[in-house]
Order: sequence, then C-alpha cells, then structure tokens
Amino acid sequence: LNKTNAGPGDFVLFCADKLKTARNVLGRLRLDIADMFSLRREDDYRFLFVTDFPAFEYSEEEKRFVSSHHPFTQPYPEDVEKLESDPGSVRAQAYDVVLNGVELGSGSVRIHDSGLQQRVFRALGFTESEVEERFGFMVRAFRYGTPPHAGFAFGLDRFVMLLLGAPSLREVIAFPKIKDASCPLTAAPSVVDSEQLDVLGISPGGGGHAVPAERKTEKKQQIDLQRISKLALLDLPAEEAEKAESDMAEIIEFFGQLNKIDTGSAEPADHAPEMQNVMRKDEVVKPMDRDELLKSASGSRGGFILVPRIVE
Repeated sequence: LNKTNAGPGDFVLFCADKLKTARNVLGRLRLDIADMFSLRREDDYRFLFVTDFPAFEYSEEEKRFVSSHHPFTQPYPEDVEKLESDPGSVRAQAYDVVLNGVELGSGSVRIHDSGLQQRVFRALGFTESEVEERFGFMVRAFRYGTPPHAGFAFGLDRFVMLLLGAPSLREVIAFPKIKDASCPLTAAPSVVDSEQLDVLGISPGGGGHAVPAERKTEKKQQIDLQRISKLALLDLPAEEAEKAESDMAEIIEFFGQLNKIDTGSAEPADHAPEMQNVMRKDEVVKPMDRDELLKSASGSRGGFILVPRIVE
C-alpha cells in the first residue's frame, strides 16, 4: 500500500507469477480496462518501433536458453562477449513496427560470420552433431563467405485489418482457416498416405526416421516430358521424345551419384579458369539457318518463336 500510495476507495490489482506471465496478463488487462472505459480512440493511429529485444529467453520446460526470435539474429557487438557468461543479457539487433498494439512487421540483422554463428549455437546448448543435423547446410554455406545482410517483412493483412477496424484477421482474408486450423475451402488437413510419409521420413508412431540415400533413389524418376516441352515452347517429334527422356533420366541419375560423394572434408577451391573449353577442342562448324533452328518450336512467325498470349 505504501508503494502505491493507495487510500480508502482505491482499487489495487496485481499479478504474482513469473515475470513473463505477469507482464502478459497485466498488459492484456490494461487494454481491456482501457476499452471498458473508452480510453482508447478508435480513429487514433499510434506507431511504435520496438528495438533491443533479448536474444535469448530461458525455457523452464527445456531447462535451457532458447532464441527469442531465431538463432540467426546478430547480437549487438558490445554484447557478444556475454554469449557464454551471461546469455540472458545479450540483446539482439531485431526490430518490430507496432501500430495500436498490433505488430505490423518485424525483422533483424542476420549473422554473417561463421565463428559468431557457432558461438550462438553453443549458447543455445546445441552439440556439434545437432548443429550439423539441423543447420549443416548453412554452416557449410558460410565457408564461401556471406555478406552483411538484414531482413524485414510487413504483414499487409494486419494493416488492412486496422484500416477497416476489423476485429480479427479472418475478416480480411479471402479464405481464412477456422479456429481449429482447418480450411473449409480445401477441407484441409487431409489424410496422408503411407507412401508420402515414407518419402518425408516420418513415422506414423510420431518418431522420425531417416530415409537412406539408396532408398530415395530406388524409385525410378518420373519425367513429365510433355509438360517440360510445353514450358520450353517446343514440339518434340516422337522419335526424339524417347531419346530426350532417356538423356534426362541419365542426368538425374548422375546427379544422384554426385550427391553421394562426401565433400565435407574438402576445402573450397577458388580458381579463374582460362577462357577455353577444357573438355574438348573448339571447332568452328557451319551455323544452322533460322528455319532449321525453329523447326521444333511450337509456333513461329516472321523467323521468331511465337509466344502465346497469357495475360489479357
């Protein structure tokens, strides 16, 4: 009572719980009370930029620090040394744009240094094997150099919701999902057959299992040559179609063989190749005439490929 200077007739409301829970509860209650007494003007637009987010927050369930946004957000330079000693005080270079209490957009400066990214992973309690399993592709990409970069995205649907004074996002989306996350338009979610689960390496019992590389390539590649030729605006004669399909299958199979080669221990090689064909000698041949070049085109006019009109 001394802290609040409360007197007779005053109403004191407080919340006793974990700090995050107390803030959420009292924040929502504050807004409800403001609406109850008409303290917020409906025609008033108040923008706010939120910065200096904590990079990590402690999860009581997992008993470790987790990322407040995602593990690729760049910490402030002056906070980097606290990654191992005091992760809870590390601030992230993240930012939100808020309008009338609704988040309109968010983004962050991303980590572009491989060493710093590894330190963040360690601060989150990831082992080397976990890092390789979950983020190996990114760690390997960092070896080739990553420029400083940042990201930001606006939620246009939320902005429209505020402009229209709609009570929910569902009111401004053409085909919204209902509260149980199902879609009345497409009847999603639908039943998934066992073959689809097998391709994704998902076990019906809930435990994931890795699909061996050999098993992934057991099934013969299905090549829709008709669709490919249509996209390329080509008409393949029957005698060429079979050969083209066979060639494409060989290319895909060769790529699968290359994909099996372990290049994890190989150092990236940088070189400037000479301006010549290193596989065979260049030979000058007689060029094809225009009519011969266009003979497989699905349509031509005046010596050019005729592209059908797709936009009226």
